[in-house]
Amino acid sequence: MVLLGEVTPRTMDYLFSFGERLSIKLVSMAVSDTGKKSVPLTGKEVGIVTDSNFGESKPLIDTTRLRVSKTVENLFSKKTVPVVGGFVGADQHGHITTFGRGGSDYSATIVGTCIKADEIWLMSDVDGLMTADPKIVKNAKLLKEVSYIEAIEMALFGAKQIHPRTFEPLLSKKIPMKIRSSFNVKNEGTLVTASPSSSVKNTVKCVSNVRNNGLIDIQGGSMVGTPGTAAKIFATLAKAGINVMMISQNPSESSITIVVKNADLDKAVSSLEMELLGKIIKKLEVTTNVAIIALIGSGMRGTVGVASKVFGAAEKNKVNVSMITQGSSELNLAFVVKNSDTNAAVRALHNAFALDKIN
Repeated sequence: MVLLGEVTPRTMDYLFSFGERLSIKLVSMAVSDTGKKSVPLTGKEVGIVTDSNFGESKPLIDTTRLRVSKTVENLFSKKTVPVVGGFVGADQHGHITTFGRGGSDYSATIVGTCIKADEIWLMSDVDGLMTADPKIVKNAKLLKEVSYIEAIEMALFGAKQIHPRTFEPLLSKKIPMKIRSSFNVKNEGTLVTASPSSSVKNTVKCVSNVRNNGLIDIQGGSMVGTPGTAAKIFATLAKAGINVMMISQNPSESSITIVVKNADLDKAVSSLEMELLGKIIKKLEVTTNVAIIALIGSGMRGTVGVASKVFGAAEKNKVNVSMITQGSSELNLAFVVKNSDTNAAVRALHNAFALDKIN
């Protein structure tokens, strides 16, 4: 890398893999010290095969399933415990690839589904999924049971301990998963299942927040009734590699509002200006430093009065709402506030839905 004076994504993945490659040797030695046979295996050695999208690779699941099941079953037959490095695999050419931040959880569910595990545990430094960030809400409660779809929403909206794609391999196999703490092993943590028991089907399960985003209001008279306007806007952003976190369009079609991460804001605005300003876009208005507040819970579906309760609580606490979205699944109601109003909004909603009395 020093000689070349440059670093490609492929080289970065090779470099990033060393942490896992060193730690599996240490963990495997610790297992051996307990008197059990153990062997360390990198993602490549266990048989995780991915595409060549370095830094954000995806597994080729059928090939991976064949290779991983064969490798692990062979070791199990010899009563040997495999310690597999997370976050890392290899493409079909044998080049090392990584799954991106939080990818070790993703590796665990991939391996778990390949060997038809009865249950998968994710051990981290938190007790499980919470009703809110305990740093914001002192009386936040541990959620004992959530569905896969609720957990996916929580991962997307601020539950930092989970990679959003972690649940993909589990959906078809319906393998239950527990999110537990390495420091509090007496606590059973959160059980994530395909269909939670009726006793835990609360209207709202948690209030999540994602700070430090930018809001772009895209306006233009020629957007009204013009087919393909939204497609052009999102194609421009996709070409620039920008992930859109939230979208809202008013019925008159004269404006579309989107939310992106603060880090992507300049790139998003310059891409839209260069490609579309003066054509289908007349004006761009930008608001920096906003937070997304998301209420998540499958029990919201068909429940009357959730939105009025939400915005009543926001108004009572003098929190100004800039943008609102709710999907047709009614699993998630999200809105945008200033960064500085985040804590007040999260606490207000946690109180309004009495989430401290959940379970």
